[in-house]
Amino acid sequence: MLADIERMVLRIIANYSAIRHRTPSIAELSTKKGRNREDLLNVLAELAKEGYIS
Repeated sequence: MLADIERMVLRIIANYSAIRHRTPSIAELSTKKGRNREDLLNVLAELAKEGYIS
């Protein structure tokens, strides 16, 4: 089960990819989610560990 922040970041990535046909950068994710770079890297690492992203 994903934590709220993980679920939200995964949804941002999916929607961004569908609309703009590319994945968002860390800076873009930071702007959209309002988190710092380190927090986002931890969230992305957890998503990768669970197999949601590669």
